Amino acid sequence: MSDTTAQSRPRSTAFTLLRMTAQGEAAYHSAGGEGAPPADMEMYGALTGALETWRDAGRLRPQALVLIEWLATEHAGYRTQLLGGDQDRFDSWLRAFGDEVSLTQRHPHPAGPTCVELLTVVASAPPGERPEERAARLAVPFLAYLRPGSELEDAREIALSFALWAGQDLAALMQYDTQRIVGYTQARTT
Repeated sequence: MSDTTAQSRPRSTAFTLLRMTAQGEAAYHSAGGEGAPPADMEMYGALTGALETWRDAGRLRPQALVLIEWLATEHAGYRTQLLGGDQDRFDSWLRAFGDEVSLTQRHPHPAGPTCVELLTVVASAPPGERPEERAARLAVPFLAYLRPGSELEDAREIALSFALWAGQDLAALMQYDTQRIVGYTQARTT
Protein backbone atom coordinates (compact mmCIF):
# COMPACT_ATOMS: atom_id res chain seq x y z
CA MET A 1 0.00 0.00 0.00
CA SER A 2 1.40 3.38 -0.93
CA ASP A 3 1.52 6.32 1.47
CA THR A 4 -1.00 8.16 -0.73
CA THR A 5 -3.46 5.28 -0.45
CA ALA A 6 -2.99 5.08 3.31
CA GLN A 7 -3.54 8.80 3.63
CA SER A 8 -6.69 8.77 1.54
CA ARG A 9 -8.55 6.12 3.55
CA PRO A 10 -9.16 6.39 7.29
CA ARG A 11 -9.09 2.63 7.86
CA SER A 12 -5.72 2.24 6.13
CA THR A 13 -4.39 5.24 7.99
CA ALA A 14 -5.56 3.80 11.30
CA PHE A 15 -3.79 0.49 10.76
CA THR A 16 -0.65 2.21 9.48
CA LEU A 17 -0.54 4.27 12.68
CA LEU A 18 -1.26 1.22 14.84
CA ARG A 19 1.46 -0.82 13.10
CA MET A 20 4.02 1.96 13.48
CA THR A 21 3.19 2.56 17.14
CA ALA A 22 3.06 -1.13 18.06
CA GLN A 23 6.33 -1.85 16.26
CA GLY A 24 8.00 1.04 18.06
CA GLU A 25 6.66 -0.23 21.37
CA ALA A 26 7.85 -3.77 20.57
CA ALA A 27 11.34 -2.61 19.60
CA TYR A 28 11.62 -0.47 22.72
CA HIS A 29 10.40 -3.33 24.90
CA SER A 30 12.83 -5.79 23.26
CA ALA A 31 15.71 -3.39 23.92
CA GLY A 32 14.79 -3.36 27.62
CA GLY A 33 13.35 0.14 27.66
CA GLU A 34 11.09 1.14 30.51
CA GLY A 35 8.21 3.57 30.42
CA ALA A 36 7.00 5.03 27.16
CA PRO A 37 9.20 4.75 24.07
CA PRO A 38 10.58 7.94 22.52
CA ALA A 39 8.31 9.91 20.19
CA ASP A 40 7.93 8.34 16.76
CA MET A 41 8.30 11.25 14.37
CA GLU A 42 7.67 9.01 11.34
CA MET A 43 4.27 8.00 12.75
CA TYR A 44 3.54 11.62 13.66
CA GLY A 45 4.43 12.63 10.09
CA ALA A 46 2.20 9.93 8.59
CA LEU A 47 -0.72 11.10 10.71
CA THR A 48 -0.12 14.75 9.87
CA GLY A 49 0.17 13.91 6.16
CA ALA A 50 -3.16 12.08 6.17
CA LEU A 51 -4.91 14.92 7.98
CA GLU A 52 -3.40 17.51 5.61
CA THR A 53 -4.56 15.47 2.61
CA TRP A 54 -8.11 15.41 3.97
CA ARG A 55 -8.01 19.09 4.89
CA ASP A 56 -6.80 20.05 1.43
CA ALA A 57 -9.66 18.02 -0.09
CA GLY A 58 -12.18 19.75 2.20
CA ARG A 59 -12.86 16.46 4.03
CA LEU A 60 -10.93 16.83 7.28
CA ARG A 61 -13.84 16.58 9.71
CA PRO A 62 -15.63 13.53 8.26
CA GLN A 63 -12.44 11.63 7.41
CA ALA A 64 -10.84 12.39 10.78
CA LEU A 65 -14.03 11.28 12.53
CA VAL A 66 -13.91 7.92 10.74
CA LEU A 67 -10.20 7.60 11.61
CA ILE A 68 -10.98 8.33 15.26
CA GLU A 69 -13.78 5.75 15.22
CA TRP A 70 -11.41 3.08 13.88
CA LEU A 71 -8.71 3.90 16.42
CA ALA A 72 -11.13 4.06 19.36
CA THR A 73 -12.79 0.80 18.34
CA GLU A 74 -9.44 -0.97 18.02
CA HIS A 75 -8.30 0.40 21.38
CA ALA A 76 -11.47 -0.81 23.09
CA GLY A 77 -11.09 -4.22 21.46
CA TYR A 78 -7.43 -4.62 22.38
CA ARG A 79 -8.02 -3.53 25.96
CA THR A 80 -10.98 -5.91 26.28
CA GLN A 81 -8.78 -8.77 25.06
CA LEU A 82 -6.02 -7.82 27.50
CA LEU A 83 -8.63 -7.98 30.27
CA GLY A 84 -9.70 -11.49 29.25
CA GLY A 85 -12.88 -10.39 27.47
CA ASP A 86 -14.52 -9.50 30.78
CA GLN A 87 -16.89 -6.55 30.26
CA ASP A 88 -17.04 -5.72 33.99
CA ARG A 89 -13.24 -5.54 34.16
CA PHE A 90 -13.23 -3.36 31.04
CA ASP A 91 -15.83 -1.00 32.53
CA SER A 92 -13.81 -0.75 35.74
CA TRP A 93 -10.62 -0.13 33.77
CA LEU A 94 -12.33 2.56 31.68
CA ARG A 95 -13.50 4.43 34.80
CA ALA A 96 -10.03 4.28 36.36
CA PHE A 97 -8.34 5.20 33.07
CA GLY A 98 -10.71 8.13 32.61
CA ASP A 99 -9.91 9.39 36.09
CA GLU A 100 -6.18 9.03 35.46
CA VAL A 101 -6.36 10.85 32.14
CA SER A 102 -8.42 13.68 33.62
CA LEU A 103 -5.96 14.15 36.46
CA THR A 104 -2.89 14.20 34.24
CA GLN A 105 -4.22 16.52 31.52
CA ARG A 106 -4.61 19.90 33.11
CA HIS A 107 -3.63 22.19 30.20
CA PRO A 108 -6.25 24.52 28.67
CA HIS A 109 -7.37 22.26 25.79
CA PRO A 110 -6.70 18.62 26.78
CA ALA A 111 -7.39 15.86 24.26
CA GLY A 112 -7.41 13.03 26.81
CA PRO A 113 -10.82 13.63 28.39
CA THR A 114 -12.40 13.89 24.93
CA CYS A 115 -10.69 10.62 23.95
CA VAL A 116 -12.10 8.94 27.06
CA GLU A 117 -15.56 10.24 26.15
CA LEU A 118 -15.16 8.87 22.61
CA LEU A 119 -13.92 5.55 23.97
CA THR A 120 -16.97 5.41 26.24
CA VAL A 121 -19.23 5.96 23.22
CA VAL A 122 -17.55 3.07 21.40
CA ALA A 123 -17.63 0.80 24.44
CA SER A 124 -21.26 1.50 25.30
CA ALA A 125 -22.84 0.94 21.91
CA PRO A 126 -26.36 -0.39 22.43
CA PRO A 127 -27.19 -3.70 20.72
CA GLY A 128 -28.33 -3.17 17.15
CA GLU A 129 -27.02 0.39 16.94
CA ARG A 130 -26.79 1.46 13.31
CA PRO A 131 -23.43 2.84 12.07
CA GLU A 132 -24.92 6.27 11.40
CA GLU A 133 -26.25 6.43 14.99
CA ARG A 134 -22.85 5.59 16.41
CA ALA A 135 -21.20 8.13 14.09
CA ALA A 136 -23.58 10.80 15.37
CA ARG A 137 -22.80 9.90 19.00
CA LEU A 138 -19.07 10.11 18.24
CA ALA A 139 -19.41 13.34 16.27
CA VAL A 140 -20.81 15.32 19.20
CA PRO A 141 -17.71 15.22 21.45
CA PHE A 142 -15.26 15.09 18.54
CA LEU A 143 -16.63 18.13 16.72
CA ALA A 144 -17.05 20.02 20.00
CA TYR A 145 -13.32 19.54 20.64
CA LEU A 146 -12.25 21.05 17.30
CA ARG A 147 -11.51 24.76 17.58
CA PRO A 148 -12.02 27.05 14.58
CA GLY A 149 -8.67 27.54 12.88
CA SER A 150 -7.09 24.65 14.80
CA GLU A 151 -9.07 21.73 13.41
CA LEU A 152 -6.06 19.89 12.01
CA GLU A 153 -4.03 20.23 15.21
CA ASP A 154 -6.98 19.23 17.38
CA ALA A 155 -7.87 16.22 15.22
CA ARG A 156 -4.21 15.19 15.30
CA GLU A 157 -4.15 15.29 19.11
CA ILE A 158 -7.18 13.03 19.38
CA ALA A 159 -5.88 10.58 16.76
CA LEU A 160 -2.39 10.62 18.24
CA SER A 161 -3.71 9.78 21.71
CA PHE A 162 -5.67 6.82 20.38
CA ALA A 163 -2.82 5.63 18.15
CA LEU A 164 -0.45 5.63 21.12
CA TRP A 165 -2.85 3.95 23.53
CA ALA A 166 -4.06 1.34 21.05
CA GLY A 167 -0.57 0.71 19.67
CA GLN A 168 0.74 -0.04 23.15
CA ASP A 169 -2.09 -2.49 23.76
CA LEU A 170 -1.63 -4.11 20.35
CA ALA A 171 2.09 -4.63 21.03
CA ALA A 172 1.24 -6.32 24.34
CA LEU A 173 -1.39 -8.53 22.69
CA MET A 174 1.12 -9.58 20.02
CA GLN A 175 3.67 -10.30 22.77
CA TYR A 176 5.96 -7.59 21.37
CA ASP A 177 6.59 -9.68 18.24
CA THR A 178 7.06 -7.30 15.30
CA GLN A 179 6.23 -9.97 12.70
CA ARG A 180 2.89 -10.70 14.38
CA ILE A 181 2.16 -6.97 14.54
CA VAL A 182 2.87 -6.55 10.83
CA GLY A 183 0.82 -9.62 9.92
CA TYR A 184 -2.13 -8.52 12.01
CA THR A 185 -2.21 -4.93 10.75
CA GLN A 186 -1.75 -6.00 7.12
CA ALA A 187 -4.60 -8.48 7.41
CA ARG A 188 -6.86 -5.81 8.95
CA THR A 189 -5.95 -3.19 6.32
CA THR A 190 -7.13 -5.26 3.34
